[in-house]
Amino acid sequence: MIAWIAAAGAALLMLTSLVRLFAGPTLHDRALALRTALIKAALVCAAVALATGRTEVLDVALALVFAALVLMTLVVKVFAQRTLQGPLASREE
Repeated sequence: MIAWIAAAGAALLMLTSLVRLFAGPTLHDRALALRTALIKAALVCAAVALATGRTEVLDVALALVFAALVLMTLVVKVFAQRTLQGPLASREE
């Protein structure tokens, strides 16, 4: 019973993250909201797995966490270098 309540609470918090995702003023805010929504979706999956006793759902939760990690790595790279492409040659002066 508690796992279902935790899943419902995480789903409600995920909806607030999705509102921030679509209404965020900057691209950085939207990227953070997407990461938050992915982590909350993983929490929902984990709570449902706990409530139902099905461990297959934990694989989905782990995939969502991995996707959030890759997304934030990509966002940090884009915001730091302003491009996805690496330098073509090193600059030696």
